[in-house]
Amino acid sequence: MLIYTVMLIPFCTIIMSGFFQRIPNALEEAAMMDGCSRLSALFRVIVPIMLPGIAATFIFAFVQCWNELIMAVLFIDEESVKTIPVAMNAFIKKYDIEWGAMSAATVLSVIPTMLLFAFCQKYLVEGLTQGAVKG
Repeated sequence: MLIYTVMLIPFCTIIMSGFFQRIPNALEEAAMMDGCSRLSALFRVIVPIMLPGIAATFIFAFVQCWNELIMAVLFIDEESVKTIPVAMNAFIKKYDIEWGAMSAATVLSVIPTMLLFAFCQKYLVEGLTQGAVKG
């Protein structure tokens, strides 16, 4: 988990910085004029506006971690903690590939990602379109 976190911090920081730069300072100042503290303004005004960006960044980071193979192959040597891509890699033998088992594992491994996209589709589309519009 630590390696995945270190790998994804730069990516998520770059993605989220674009969303944060889009939010005007006047929103936070207006909330503070209405009696909110800085922390309250953050959670009541800024975070709801940032939800599409947070959701889009989370989905991209989740898919990256879910599909990552190289680091998992290098660092996991216990059978009980193998990730799904590492387990699927075991279906590839020296002279043969177990196509049936690999196909079944592929279908099962796609289900969590599909469910995540189904639940977060609204936020993902909003997050992707907000980053493309200026003004």
